[in-house]
Amino acid sequence: MTSIAPATILGAALTALGFSRFAALRVLYRLYVYVVRGTPLLVLALLIFYALPALDLRTGPYIAGVLVLTLYVGALFAEVFRGGVLAIPRPQWESAKSLGLPPAAMLEKVIAPLVVRYTLPPYINVCVMTVKASSVLSIISVWELTLAAREIIERTLAVFTVLGVAAAIYFIMCFGLDRLGRRLERRLMARGFAGEPV
Repeated sequence: MTSIAPATILGAALTALGFSRFAALRVLYRLYVYVVRGTPLLVLALLIFYALPALDLRTGPYIAGVLVLTLYVGALFAEVFRGGVLAIPRPQWESAKSLGLPPAAMLEKVIAPLVVRYTLPPYINVCVMTVKASSVLSIISVWELTLAAREIIERTLAVFTVLGVAAAIYFIMCFGLDRLGRRLERRLMARGFAGEPV
């Protein structure tokens, strides 16, 4: 969960690169997204965990785990945000330009609300996936739910009970995120923030 905020910022920054007028930045965006999304999360976790000490950066398992998820989920968010921008109909862009708004105001008043509307459901889906994917970090000794369950199993040998409780906790967190996302989507729609045509 800690990595969702920095991953969102990274995803937004990567999306800006993807729509840059400079070809080199667009290539950088595609390269980053393709490489990170094409690398298994487990491999990425091991790579970063062992690479940081080699670079004389001793951060500990937790920081390494947050970095792993931030880099990985940031690439997923970038594609979500990119899809949201591409989903905006051309007439919306033309209407926004016809209002004579400065670029910053056009982004705030017109484009951002539409992007929120189009990206909120897939954004929440990625957040749910992030919660479940965090279990992979137990391989690099990040003390999270899966590692805690393994340690309890080693002491009690109550395999099915402990794993059942862990699965229930994961379900509650993921279900809660899903319901929160749906509630937020309804609230944004009710306030008119999420995208009526201009």
